[in-house]
Amino acid sequence: MGKIIFLLKLVLVLGVIVALSGWLFYDAYKPVPPQPAEQLVVNDITGLNPVTVAYNIKPTTQQQISDAIMATDGPISVGGARYSMGGQIAYPQSLHLDMRDYDEVIALDTENKTITVQSGMTWRQIQEVIDPHDLSIKIMQDFNNFSVGGSLSVNAHGRIMADGPIIKSVRSFKIILADGLLYEASRTQNPALFYGAIGGYGGLGVISEVTLDLVENVPIERSTKAMPFNHYLDYFFDNILHDDSVVLHNAFLYPPSYETLRANNWRETDQALTNTQRLRATDKNNWWKPGLTDLISRFDFLKRIRSNLIDPMVHSEPLVVMRNYETSYDLHEYGFAKPSDSTLAMREYSVPLQNFEVFVLKLRDIFLRNDVDVLNVSIRYTPKDNESLLAWAREDMFSFMVSYRQNKDPESVSRVAAWSNRLNQAAIDSGGNYYMPFQIQDSLDQFYEAYPNAGYFFQAKRWADPGNRFNNLLWLAFYPENQAAKAAWAESQSESKKGDKNQ
Repeated sequence: MGKIIFLLKLVLVLGVIVALSGWLFYDAYKPVPPQPAEQLVVNDITGLNPVTVAYNIKPTTQQQISDAIMATDGPISVGGARYSMGGQIAYPQSLHLDMRDYDEVIALDTENKTITVQSGMTWRQIQEVIDPHDLSIKIMQDFNNFSVGGSLSVNAHGRIMADGPIIKSVRSFKIILADGLLYEASRTQNPALFYGAIGGYGGLGVISEVTLDLVENVPIERSTKAMPFNHYLDYFFDNILHDDSVVLHNAFLYPPSYETLRANNWRETDQALTNTQRLRATDKNNWWKPGLTDLISRFDFLKRIRSNLIDPMVHSEPLVVMRNYETSYDLHEYGFAKPSDSTLAMREYSVPLQNFEVFVLKLRDIFLRNDVDVLNVSIRYTPKDNESLLAWAREDMFSFMVSYRQNKDPESVSRVAAWSNRLNQAAIDSGGNYYMPFQIQDSLDQFYEAYPNAGYFFQAKRWADPGNRFNNLLWLAFYPENQAAKAAWAESQSESKKGDKNQ
């Protein structure tokens, strides 16, 4: 009888949440007819970083990329799926290469478990090709909307335990440099290009075709455990780190108190599937899930309902699925269909394993003092990367992926910049660093503290791109040769803001 009453209460609470979500957010999130786009304004998924470019083309062949480079003599920027959130895809008055139509499979070798694709292809497109062969992507992010070229450019990672950042799964790639010529890059052929372009944020050239390692698509079984955050480190070392059967792992640190977390583990299994669906369905017109996500990020009582009521119920059910199913989440379901005045955004910070608890305390203090609308903090383990010139995992790390809501007005952007800067420093002071595909609000000193090998990358850029053609707002901020352009850009932005205030 008690369980029935509990379930009835749960249904009532969920009904109220969904109804409130629909009432508050339907007008903001409902599907709208496609609108004419300004072709020369390039922006990212948050809508916070509009950049006007000189040319915007969508190549479908390598020759078109080379021809466009050779036909111009100014700056070049490269964009993929546009999920980097700080202008890493665009540069003022540049030739912009929108790679989203450059998305063909070049070769699939099922025997040797490799695939070669054009760099604009998304992980979802690859999954649809390889799933019928019972193959799976070796390393990718938690969501499958990202492009392969963009993922290489940021040296992405996800929940996969064994392998670390994506560079560990790349056999080779082709890259087009500023001379318009195509170069092979691997660990043995043009290694400076290989180690520089992966994690190089488009600073060396245009990544063209990529050959990736695949693995078998195996059934995996979920186990979960909730605990105080200061019990997690012992739990991880005792139960997860040395268990080779663990395929995926992460932990959710729950706002608004940041005192408890839930560890989620996916182990290879021979148990029967509880869900036989091969890949998750896509629903880009879904409005209520993003609305509900936004709603939860705004109200602490809903966050407590999620951590204390909803998640315990959801995770109590046994679950056995295929690896491809669990790695085919779609970002459109999680808050990126946004209203005009606010957006869901992300940050990520990494610290050595032994400094986990120290950093959680710093993170909690900064979030509570600044009243940040945090939706989620996902903690992932990442093994050391000793290859990329701009490696962010220079030793075994815990990465903290923070999803939060922010308004788009200048005052809100300034507040976010302030607390983000403090968190950047907290990660650095904890022996770690911050990840760069997000809003560029770190100082020059923080950049060099977080990425002490940046000088080696800049040497590779001067060699591969002597005319400094490949640029974006990230390299505008930090590449030494861009200091004059950086000052001019800052002045133009300041004048633009003054104009907005006077209107």
